[in-house]
Amino acid sequence: MAARQLDLSAGRTHRGVVQVIRTRILDGSIRPGDALRLNALADDLGVSATPVREALLMLAQDGWLAHEPHRGFVVRHLRRIDVDDVYGMWAYAEGEVTARAALRATPEHIAEMRRVDGVIRALPDGATQEALRLNDDFHDTIHEASDSPKLVWFVDAARRVAPFRVSDSFEQVPGWAEVNRTQHAPIIDAIEARDPDAARAAARHHLLTAGRLLVEWLDGMDFWSNVR
Repeated sequence: MAARQLDLSAGRTHRGVVQVIRTRILDGSIRPGDALRLNALADDLGVSATPVREALLMLAQDGWLAHEPHRGFVVRHLRRIDVDDVYGMWAYAEGEVTARAALRATPEHIAEMRRVDGVIRALPDGATQEALRLNDDFHDTIHEASDSPKLVWFVDAARRVAPFRVSDSFEQVPGWAEVNRTQHAPIIDAIEARDPDAARAAARHHLLTAGRLLVEWLDGMDFWSNVR
């Protein structure tokens, strides 16, 4: 992975390193059980040791790596059940945030959700980056409306550890674009109706569907065949 692919914006170099290492793990360039050497990675990516160290610590905290005596940071095995678990927890947290939003959203919040959803549905096929940006805007509006910063923290934590994030694989995973286009409206309807149970269920269904499509895609690639 060339250094130019890193996110080198102010204060975020380590996040670019995180993205590169995670991508290499998922595409098989770095294998489960491999030890990652700080100085070698820094030389390879054309950055100093500091952002690499920060990235390795973040990846270890998020469960991608293990810190082993005398070996340093070692790549963990990613199992099918791990992907299911991450999306299950993400769906639970997102559902609770959305239920809070159903009780607290203002008319302005709801109008913004409707506006963003309308733009998403009108996007032409292939407008991936715009679809992703608008998807973030949509969910950020729900998070703001919920007024639940601790719950949102759990959502962000689940998103951070999710393998093959939407932003990395949106175009590759069959069905993700359609989920983005069609499954926001029921969430808005439930929030507008002030129905927290329906809002919770719609949000959980949204995330669980995304997780199911991802696992089915990985199944089709025989991704798990070399995972213990």
